[in-house]
Amino acid sequence: MLQQNYIINTQDEISQIRNVKELIQRVYNSDNFFNLSLKTLELIRRFNNLYVRVFEKKEDDPGYVNQLVIIARGLENSLLREN
Repeated sequence: MLQQNYIINTQDEISQIRNVKELIQRVYNSDNFFNLSLKTLELIRRFNNLYVRVFEKKEDDPGYVNQLVIIARGLENSLLREN
């Protein structure tokens, strides 16, 4: 049972990461990019760096994945609040 819950939670986290990636893409395509706070811009930078490492370079270090999940949560809130 614990293993199954872990898988569901991981799938939810990956879904959230992909949703944040889409939000970032929408911000890049809009005129709102320059209206974001420095904190949000820094979170975007960190998110993008970790996203590349985890999803494109396939670095499966649990620390990178955990950092990406944490940043995605905060960044999603920031982007929704500032847009």
